[in-house]
Amino acid sequence: MHLTVLFIFLFLTVANTTFQHPFRYQVPFTSNNDDQQKPSSSYQFKWPIRKIAIIGAGAGGLVTYREFARMGYEVRIFERDSVPGGNWHYTDEVPPNAPVPNLDLSEADFQPHLPPENVVLPYEESFVGLEPSAVSEARRAHRAPKPIWHSLTSTAPKVCMPIQELPWPDHTPLTLTQNHLQRYVRTFASLHEINSNDNNPNTSYNTRVERVDKRYDANGKEAGWSLTLRKFIETGPSSYKIQWWTEEFDAIIVASGRFSAPNLPRIPGLTQWAQLYPHLISHSRQYRRPEEFTNQTVLVVGGSVSGTEIAEDLSGKAKKVFLSIRPHEDSVFRETRNMYLSRVPKNVSIVPEIKFFHPLPIRPTDEVFGIRVGEIELINGTLLRGFDRIIFATGFRYAFPFLPQYHNASLRSNETIPAGSGRPQPLITDGTHIRSLHLDSFYIEEPTIGFINMNLGIESFMYSEFAASAIAKVWAGEAKLPSTQEMWDQHWQRVIDAGGAYGGQFMYLGSAKEAALVRYIIGWLNEDAVKYGGHQVSHTSLDIR
Repeated sequence: MHLTVLFIFLFLTVANTTFQHPFRYQVPFTSNNDDQQKPSSSYQFKWPIRKIAIIGAGAGGLVTYREFARMGYEVRIFERDSVPGGNWHYTDEVPPNAPVPNLDLSEADFQPHLPPENVVLPYEESFVGLEPSAVSEARRAHRAPKPIWHSLTSTAPKVCMPIQELPWPDHTPLTLTQNHLQRYVRTFASLHEINSNDNNPNTSYNTRVERVDKRYDANGKEAGWSLTLRKFIETGPSSYKIQWWTEEFDAIIVASGRFSAPNLPRIPGLTQWAQLYPHLISHSRQYRRPEEFTNQTVLVVGGSVSGTEIAEDLSGKAKKVFLSIRPHEDSVFRETRNMYLSRVPKNVSIVPEIKFFHPLPIRPTDEVFGIRVGEIELINGTLLRGFDRIIFATGFRYAFPFLPQYHNASLRSNETIPAGSGRPQPLITDGTHIRSLHLDSFYIEEPTIGFINMNLGIESFMYSEFAASAIAKVWAGEAKLPSTQEMWDQHWQRVIDAGGAYGGQFMYLGSAKEAALVRYIIGWLNEDAVKYGGHQVSHTSLDIR
């Protein structure tokens, strides 16, 4: 991922013109940005909030931990991997094959493994006498290897990617490799003594959150959240154990990332190809190094950042690389995609979208030839054949297996749960977006669930500092949310401004919208700090932008 002068100039221009005069009640995202809309009332939380659970120890989760710890909260962070870093924890280990067709979103990231019924928690199961490969497979399923490859670099330069208290060393190159970012995030964790080797009782690594449930007091009143937790402990080369237990919290931060549930398109015929030759058809999350594809003919499907950069990475080793792209109707996505395509080497053949995978013939010799004997029809009628491997760089879906009660796949487009049904409006429907959020951070139906870094098109290190500060100050009473109805009104205005419907573009911000949202957060928090107490939010981290 390489930076562009255009991107830097755009962000600097927007930052310089919009961060200077924040307005407390100027609603972000909307087209009528000059209107001052003051809420008539504020949301009242149903219980006091002091004990916080953070799900995920990537950059966003770590920054959030810092913000909450600074404000005196009792905070715990849970991470399914063995070390912090989130997506910036590179390993040569790859995830398993992405299912074709896609799994239901309730298990698209992982299938929750709850303890056996009627056991007393905490509960433990041991597995001994196993082949080392079985132990490795159990560990892989639990930790989920991250979807980054060896040569990956950041989309933004280092000047746009510092956490404000940890500047990049002067000798760091402008373009950051995955190794730079991996070490940087771990350094930040060590700075706050929450690295995996710090033995901090507030951190729990190798721990996956299997379920989040509403908690009730002795009188049946809502009182917070209960987390069911599952820890993987490797006890030897041929053994491991699983521990389950529960912990109770007042509020939850979801910082589990947006690149966990792979998406493969519904193209006629693809299922047969994937079932016959699963080792030859993969998702981009499994890609690591181009040497694996030396002297092969490879088809990469997807014209966004991963597809174009994997095609570029392959071009020096593969015999031939084809890149299949589909047209984009949205002008923002089209311009961004064209920017990525401009960097594709000339020896990569760009072809149109795939229409159909013709059935593979089944003959005894086909195992030798694999998918090379199959024909792929493009939307313009062209037939392609002779591929050794196919890589789908077709993105990811939003999914939170630990919150199945807020998934509802039955809703289409802008459909909602009928009023008075007693059921909450969902967070997840088709996986292309997260709905029902205020400022993309607070679940409107239950604002004691917060979200960090779920948008696309943001500078996540910087953005997470402001989002985490907003959530921490709201839960402490140092800033106020508008009423539930007004949060919904703002949310639906955002849907209108995003084209009138939910979809894949809904969670995309880009430089201008990110700047507008950060400006709004700064103005809102600082004005409320005057009213309700608390520190002012600093602009320091924006000065270099």
